[in-house]
Amino acid sequence: HYWMNMPGSTFPVNFQRTSDFSGNMLPSPSIIPAFKFQLRRETVDWRRFSAIDVERVARELDLCTLQENINSVTFCNLDAEKCPYCQQPVDPVLLKVLKMAQLTIEYLLHSQEYLSMNLALQEEQHQAVLEDCKRIKYDLDKQAEELKGVKEESRRRKKMIATQQLLLQAGANNYHKCQLCDKTFMNYSFLQGHMERRHTEATHLKKKQVQQMESEIEELKVKLKETQVQLEAESQQRALESKSQMPFVKVKTNYR
Repeated sequence: HYWMNMPGSTFPVNFQRTSDFSGNMLPSPSIIPAFKFQLRRETVDWRRFSAIDVERVARELDLCTLQENINSVTFCNLDAEKCPYCQQPVDPVLLKVLKMAQLTIEYLLHSQEYLSMNLALQEEQHQAVLEDCKRIKYDLDKQAEELKGVKEESRRRKKMIATQQLLLQAGANNYHKCQLCDKTFMNYSFLQGHMERRHTEATHLKKKQVQQMESEIEELKVKLKETQVQLEAESQQRALESKSQMPFVKVKTNYR
């Protein structure tokens, strides 16, 4: 920045907002930030200025030349300068115009630095606002997901309440109650599915007990069948023995 390279310059403080500026190019003197004009101590380098083609600078927009000479023009001291030809002092009115131009340039440099700093501050605030927007959007998305989960849970609970009301209306004898928890079901298949999902260990134990009982029943059936066969065999044997003894009893009775 030009202002930082000026001799004896002080960094401006207490910046005002750009919205406080009037419609003119320069801000109102009543709201100028901390600023004061610097003393003019530099001497004029006439040889250097004589080598500059002002018409070319204006025609080609040679901003580099302007930048190289802006401090020399702004802070040179013209009070003791004299005409190199007649050695007469510079015309007072012309000197006044030159001094006014120097003060104007110095103030414009100060305003440029001020506006640059204000623009950088606005950019930082803009970035901060963008970060806040991103954070707020993230929070909104997160709350939307939580709300979606709450709605799903609400629908599930409403369905559960409606089912319980139907069970209550149907009566205590028309539903199946889980023996391991407090839930009830409208039919036995629902109860079986609940047992397999929520009480897996108890279901497996019950299945094992049922299989054991079925195995014992099969064994009892086999023994019962064997017993029946044995009883039938014994019954037939007794019948044969009874037939073989009947003639002997008859003959003995006649002999008497």
